[in-house]
Formats: sequence, structure tokens, C-alpha cells
Amino acid sequence: MSAPPHRSSADDDDRLELPRTLHERTYMSELGQRLRSLREERGMTQHALARAAGIATDMVSRLENGHYTSPGLRTLVRLADGMGVGVAALLPELDQAHAARDPDAAARARLQALLARASTSDVELIAELAAAVLARRH
Repeated sequence: MSAPPHRSSADDDDRLELPRTLHERTYMSELGQRLRSLREERGMTQHALARAAGIATDMVSRLENGHYTSPGLRTLVRLADGMGVGVAALLPELDQAHAARDPDAAARARLQALLARASTSDVELIAELAAAVLARRH
């Protein structure tokens, strides 16, 4: 009677890796679809978005087609900023989870992205405008 074949931890790692890899591919495909949809809603070409975001046009293409699997946060922020949306608008699960808890999450993220680009004097002006809008409501 022979001993059962020895299973290495590498075998276990391979079995665990497949669902994670599949999940990542699905997630990146959904992110790419959202990116394309948002870009097209704004009437932007891939080249125009790339210029607005300060990234390469082929990166936009690879992201939209699910072929770029590890965009950094800086890239996602630049893309979102280039389209005038919050990063949450690009992220499939995050967008749905936040929308259920905070329907204003996307608008808040967009405002934060815009404020990050504003000069100190512009931030002060924006704060005054926001205060005036809120004062009218009360």
C-alpha cells in the first residue's frame, strides 16, 4: 500500500489563488466599464481624458478593456479628477456600498477632489459660497 501523494502548500495556494484572481479580473473589468461609461457620458475621447488626467492614452485604453490590473490610487484620483467625479464613482463595490449608506458620497468626493486643486484664496471663496447656500436653507 503506497502512501497518499504529498500535497504541498503550493497546491493549496494555487487553489486559493484562482478565486481571488477571478475576482480581481471581474472587478477590474467592472472598473473599466465604469470608466468608459463616465468618459463617454462626458463626451470625452480616451486621448482627452488622458490629457486631463495627466496619464498615457494607452493606460486609459488598457484600464477600460480590463488589461491593466493594478492602477495605483494616484492614477484613479487623476482619472476621477479629470472627469470631475469622485474616485468612488469608478469603484464598483465601493460605489454601491457607499450609495446605500450615504447617497451624497459621490458629490462629497467630487467636492474634495475639486478643493484639492483649488488655491487658498479659492478655498476661502468656496467656503463663503457654501456658507451662503446653507444660510439660505435655514
